[in-house]
Amino acid sequence: MVFEDESSDDLSGLQISSSDDGMHYQIPASIEDQDYNGLENAPEGLCVEHRLPTERRVAFESFETGRRFLVCAQPEAVNCGFLAWVDPEWPPTMQNALLKLWEIFEDSRTARRKDNQESSLTIHHLKEEKRNLDANYDKLVEDVHQLLNAQEDRVLDLSSSSFWKKNIQ
Repeated sequence: MVFEDESSDDLSGLQISSSDDGMHYQIPASIEDQDYNGLENAPEGLCVEHRLPTERRVAFESFETGRRFLVCAQPEAVNCGFLAWVDPEWPPTMQNALLKLWEIFEDSRTARRKDNQESSLTIHHLKEEKRNLDANYDKLVEDVHQLLNAQEDRVLDLSSSSFWKKNIQ
């Protein structure tokens, strides 16, 4: 079975080239399943090249979601690319349903990412507007204080001039 890498997410699997059949495989992204994890010690669960126990995984992408498989347990650099499916392939109706669900998931994730970007941009603009309003408010407060001081000085000037007028008469 040939897999194409359609995503750049953390869930994308490991690319494998098999020298046996010349085909290009991709180990599907997988999740931990408490009922199916650890190393497979059965003879049919040994990786072909290393003859070591394989690792149990459960697929979590595309129409393979939920299928169990075995892979070489070696690190990516020395991984031989052994991949053996434990569960049979899903029927076509199930594959189509899973593909549709993944498509809906990707669409909603894209929409959510777009909404987050738009919200972030809106927040940025609102912060800029708030900074401008704060600056304008500070300027208005300063102007009001100057006007009040000028009015107070004027009242004092008027009262002192009326005081002198009274005393002169």
